Amino acid sequence: MCVGGAVGYLLLERWGGAESGPASVPTLVPSPAATRSGQIKQIARPLITPRAGWLAAAVDHTAENEAGDYSLDNAEGWREYDADLRAMYQTVVVHHSVIYETDDVTTMREIQRLHMETRKWADIGYHFGVGKSGQVFEGRDLAARGTHVEGYNTGSVGVVFFGNFEVESPTVEQIESGRGLIDWLALRLELTHLAGHGDFNDFTKCPGAHMVVYLDTLAQSAGLRLGTDGYVPSEEQLITPPPE
Repeated sequence: MCVGGAVGYLLLERWGGAESGPASVPTLVPSPAATRSGQIKQIARPLITPRAGWLAAAVDHTAENEAGDYSLDNAEGWREYDADLRAMYQTVVVHHSVIYETDDVTTMREIQRLHMETRKWADIGYHFGVGKSGQVFEGRDLAARGTHVEGYNTGSVGVVFFGNFEVESPTVEQIESGRGLIDWLALRLELTHLAGHGDFNDFTKCPGAHMVVYLDTLAQSAGLRLGTDGYVPSEEQLITPPPE
């Protein structure tokens, strides 16, 4: 969907618990530290169910709240990054879905339906979903800006874990699959930070208390710093409004 060195690289590669809180957070062993190229070779691309595999709806470029193409005059429009993705992305943002519908595939479809029909976005807002079974799903194309963290979508990868982690804990399978996905993304996109949704938007408890306890170990595993200070404002955020 976009041109640029990393976009081409990614497109060539691509698509080829308990209800009580955890007694303790397991230690996630980071991938072996060596050169970046060495690390990349040591982390295989995780198995990711492509959009066709979960019967994703097509992107709707007429969506009320994400209509038209991005520009400084249409800052909320559909944005396809026009540069190397490694230069665009800095942070992976972790979410919980709150809802869960029957099974992982049904839940992924329901999240997309809610985002498109209720929130009037052009597509599902997240780039990836991680099911309770550990199944990982392709969401919005990585070449397109997400709609998952208000005011901070540009340069952030949205990963949603299925479940309501205010009342339950993620499964072992979710944590392990999510760790593998985030490790892989961190290296290939040369990310610097990991944060929870609520770290950026204090009006939400997302990704839930039972997921927040895993954020530090997920960040350490991927070699990322925990927090929001890696975020780089988008061009429209840097424009000073003209005096009235």
